[in-house]
Amino acid sequence: MKVCCKWRGGGFAVVLLVLLPVCGCGKGDKNRVAVQPVQGTIQFRGQPPAGAFVSLSPKNPIEGVPAPRATVGADGSFTVTTYDGNDGAPEGDYVLTVQWYKPIRQDNELVGGPNVLPLTYASARPSDLVVTVAAGENQLKPIQLR
Repeated sequence: MKVCCKWRGGGFAVVLLVLLPVCGCGKGDKNRVAVQPVQGTIQFRGQPPAGAFVSLSPKNPIEGVPAPRATVGADGSFTVTTYDGNDGAPEGDYVLTVQWYKPIRQDNELVGGPNVLPLTYASARPSDLVVTVAAGENQLKPIQLR
């Protein structure tokens, strides 16, 4: 009878080892919502705000889902991330906000200076930059800040 019990325990361990990778345990994948690729370009007074921080504030937030975000490249382009690098954003309507802390020199070092963009772009309430993320690839219309 003891041999039978040992086999059952070993069989259970084998089944557990086979099923764990299928479940995706340890990554938290079950709590993630599907995201769609999102890319865009942005300019401030005709120039790319390289290093600016873009955030998408969902009109209908989903509990436990981080706010999609991006950093503007030297050419003004950005690719949105929610969970992992450049993965996109969940489907829905968003208010886009932008903050650009242009570097300034302080004691022979470059540090983040004040936000140089108008405050209307820094908060979701006054911002009129609304974007919709749909299923599939999302290429946002070029954004011109003044």
